Amino acid sequence: MATFLKRIFGKRTTNVYFISGMCYNCSVFDKLKLPKGFQRNYIEWLIPESDEPLRKYAKRMARQINTRRPFVIVGYSFGAVIMQEMVRFLHPRKCIIISSFKSKEEIPSLFSVVRYTKLAEHVPAKLFEQTEFIISSFNRLVYNTDNTELAKYLTVTDPVYVRWAVEQITNWVPKYRTRNLYHIHGTDDQVFPFKNINDVLPVEGGDHLMLVKKADTVSALLDSILLMK
Repeated sequence: MATFLKRIFGKRTTNVYFISGMCYNCSVFDKLKLPKGFQRNYIEWLIPESDEPLRKYAKRMARQINTRRPFVIVGYSFGAVIMQEMVRFLHPRKCIIISSFKSKEEIPSLFSVVRYTKLAEHVPAKLFEQTEFIISSFNRLVYNTDNTELAKYLTVTDPVYVRWAVEQITNWVPKYRTRNLYHIHGTDDQVFPFKNINDVLPVEGGDHLMLVKKADTVSALLDSILLMK
């Protein structure tokens, strides 16, 4: 009887929810491939409310997750911070970090400088309204990528969101150990230096945009994690 029902209804699909990096839309995940039995879902950024705490924001984002079915969450860069806040009140089967951090020891020095000097608070509001400036800054300081190529991913540039996101990611310090956590990280990551990262599945030569540049390698690692019993 069980075999008959399985043949009729098939294996239950597991939802995989992707949360992108700061200012990125979820098209950065488009080149990734998932194994059979896993359904791709994108959680796009919301505009934060005035002085919205990170945990409250994570709860609003989490409304897009169907918790009645098996699910996995994948967080890229700032999206991994949101994911780690979500799992304080959600229970995914697995949590996957891509190109981010999960402990105090993994926080990059730049974030500590921004946090202690309160630099984000002193940046003029009008500067956050300059979309071209934001894209050029990411390109110059982080990537070696043409601005035109980067522009199709960096579309979440609402000034309220950008200022809030910069303050949140530079101020956040991991305090809780996330269960069923896996970490994929590039050895040439420009934002989160690989030398600081522990317990990780490495992508040789992968930089902070390896989701796009080394999608096949990242997909293979996702497969191994998702199919792991």
